[in-house]
Amino acid sequence: MATKRQKQAVFKQLLLPILIIIGALLYRPVSGLFHGGETWQAPPADENQLTVSYLDVGQGDATLIQKGGFHMLIDAGNNNKGETVVECLKQAGVKKLDVLVGTHPDSDHIGGLDTVIENIPVETLYLPKATKETKTYQDVEKAMKAKKLTAQMPEIGKEYTYEKNLVLRFLSPDETYSDANNNSLVVQAAYGKTRFLFMGDAEEEAEKKLVEKQYDLECDVLKLGHHGSHTATSQTFLQKADPVYAIISCGRDNSYGHPHAEVLARLEEEDVQIYRTDTMGTIQAVSDGEQVTLSTEQ
Repeated sequence: MATKRQKQAVFKQLLLPILIIIGALLYRPVSGLFHGGETWQAPPADENQLTVSYLDVGQGDATLIQKGGFHMLIDAGNNNKGETVVECLKQAGVKKLDVLVGTHPDSDHIGGLDTVIENIPVETLYLPKATKETKTYQDVEKAMKAKKLTAQMPEIGKEYTYEKNLVLRFLSPDETYSDANNNSLVVQAAYGKTRFLFMGDAEEEAEKKLVEKQYDLECDVLKLGHHGSHTATSQTFLQKADPVYAIISCGRDNSYGHPHAEVLARLEEEDVQIYRTDTMGTIQAVSDGEQVTLSTEQ
């Protein structure tokens, strides 16, 4: 059975000649008439695979990205999940993290960050400018100080290339929002023809800004913002990202009711395949640069 993206490709192939003819007939060179969004591409893939593991850390986030000798972790779950994350890293053969990202100061994202910093050498640490006066954040700062590690704010929109052809961009935030969730670092990764988007807890306000800036948001795999809350994954943003797969990182029977029914309905309406850590455990996505294959722990 053809996948959603395969169907789209066939449709585009049939439609393109017609559009070219119509365009040739109607074209008039008027400056500034059209303002399209960007087209973002990565270098061709090589023989190595890109592996993205969405770790089951209950009601929280932790994602491991690996290609060749490159290792990157986005978030580390809640305070009681630090040792779990460290064990997952060791089992995955991670001896050093090239990049460690704490998307925002909420404890379900950076709670285990101090344990990771204490146990795994870190080359580069990215944190947003927005901080929080909590013991959780203070613990992270203490761990950083003990390891003489300084946090950086990534340059928004800049391309960071690793392993010659794995391209990363941080798309948000380029301003400070009153809602802490919208201050999340939003990460985009491209390998060959495949794309991944990691939203942290970014909600509709931040999503709207991403769409307005006309970023090329299309992706194969979308890690939903805010654990599948109705405050994120708006219809406009979802259609712009047009994912094949959606990853929801949340805890079983969590008190927030994540993921919310309206978000699940929206995903189903857009023919997006849904993967959840609360029912499937750790989810692994493997890309060869041409297509992405998903597998689950349960």
